[in-house]
Amino acid sequence: MENSAKINRTLREQAKPHPVFGGCNKIALGYLSQAQKCVNELNKMGLHVVNIEFDKIKPRVRIEQNAITKKFEKTGQALAYIQGNDGAHWAEYQMMVEGIKVIWRSYLH
Repeated sequence: MENSAKINRTLREQAKPHPVFGGCNKIALGYLSQAQKCVNELNKMGLHVVNIEFDKIKPRVRIEQNAITKKFEKTGQALAYIQGNDGAHWAEYQMMVEGIKVIWRSYLH
């Protein structure tokens, strides 16, 4: 009898909407709108969007490296947050645009 009560309680808890999201897509739609504003701003800056990653709740926008991103790196407007070596040394930089994280990979000499 106790097992069936536990199972029923577990099933009821699973049927409840997530407390943060409330069972609707309002938050996801808000982030989608924010990502759209970010892409528009990146267009104005002359930056090319490679892809938008939606694997976490907040999207991340990946852009191509160019002279403008190099300027952001040198002036400190972007922060290096990871470095690696895949046959060539590289660093990934990030900055926030319209509340969305924008990232790119810069190859080091």
